Amino acid sequence: MHMKRMLSYIPIVFLLVTLTGCTQAAMKDGRWEGIVTVKDTRFFIHLKAENQSLFLSIPEMLATDIPAEDVRMKGDTLSFTIHIGTSTMRYLLTMGEQGLDGKILYDNASGTVMLREGRYTVEHRRLEQPQRTGTPVSIDTATGTLRGTHLTPDGEGPFPTVLIIAGSGPTDRDGNSELLVESNDNLWHLAHELKDAGIASIRYDKIGVGESIPAQDFTFEGATFDDFVDDAVRWLKYLSRDRSVSRVGIVGHSEGSLIGILAADMHRVDFLVSVAGNGDPIDEQMVKQISRIDEEAAMILAQRLEEVSRSEYRETGNLLVDSFIPLGRELYLQTWMSYDPTEELRKLNMPTLVIWGARDERLVAENDRFPQEGMPGNIEFKEIRDMGHMLRIARNDSDLQRSYKDHSIALHPQFIDTVVDFIRRQE
Repeated sequence: MHMKRMLSYIPIVFLLVTLTGCTQAAMKDGRWEGIVTVKDTRFFIHLKAENQSLFLSIPEMLATDIPAEDVRMKGDTLSFTIHIGTSTMRYLLTMGEQGLDGKILYDNASGTVMLREGRYTVEHRRLEQPQRTGTPVSIDTATGTLRGTHLTPDGEGPFPTVLIIAGSGPTDRDGNSELLVESNDNLWHLAHELKDAGIASIRYDKIGVGESIPAQDFTFEGATFDDFVDDAVRWLKYLSRDRSVSRVGIVGHSEGSLIGILAADMHRVDFLVSVAGNGDPIDEQMVKQISRIDEEAAMILAQRLEEVSRSEYRETGNLLVDSFIPLGRELYLQTWMSYDPTEELRKLNMPTLVIWGARDERLVAENDRFPQEGMPGNIEFKEIRDMGHMLRIARNDSDLQRSYKDHSIALHPQFIDTVVDFIRRQE
């Protein structure tokens, strides 16, 4: 998921309150997930009852385990209050056969709440997924079983085939984050546009996302960035044995750009397309993004990242920073930080296209992007006018916001034409 959009929701200061006035004898321990709808805005919430305490998380806002205040339960009716920054959320919920349903007063705006026991967000994403045309495929890796879709053009092969690698966070094969209610389906669109141009693709769910099943001994706390690179390499090996494939390439979006670059250096491919990838290391990206909203937090974050690089894991006491890097997820970040995308790109010797949008909200500064100076001649660079991070036309901020939640919007036609032309030239 694109971080700038997430950060735009984060208040500068989180006000945490203690649990008071609680009469929760009838509130069993458990976890519920669901959706809050306030006017035109929808977001996931997670509610956890544990040891007579109640906590609320809002993944999109990076708010985790916020303690509830003024918790009251009378019969089947539950009410409580949550403070996040300067905002107040008041919930009034009724327990029914399906779960918890009710109302929310979010500052001065009213809305509705729907919560279901268990992993509702996963079920919601399954129900919202676009039509899965193509052949289901799967591979076994060290992290578990990865599942994807092999989409091939009509007619006889073999076809040039690309491995599509999704961006950061719990993003599935279609480009949708499990943190967000709405779907954007940008990678689904990309696969189908390539199919219409005579190019096959495999796109897959990351481990623990969508239909991909983690191994029994897999934990996200122990996962490294290299695990995800190894997963991509396994898919490349799978494609190298497929007789329907003529030439093999990679199309990596956002974080998938670096994963693709590293995988291409480990296993032979015929070409690579880096889409909307950052040219600077992830720790530098994070500090720049935080500094745009809170300079003090950015300084604390820089120190925290330096400690993470030395395998020193601790909370800072700054709620913004600690929400951004929660305890238990440092190892993935630490191994990600060890790579400089620009230096890794310079190592490649296959035909490579680096493509990005002029209005990409994650690549707002020139030093966010890959530098063109000093790059070998096998690397081409292309900027697409009026294209945002979700690969759609974005002439203003409203277009950027819509690109994350309107799956019906087509991808930028110049982007598609440029990628298709590059791949065809490799034949």
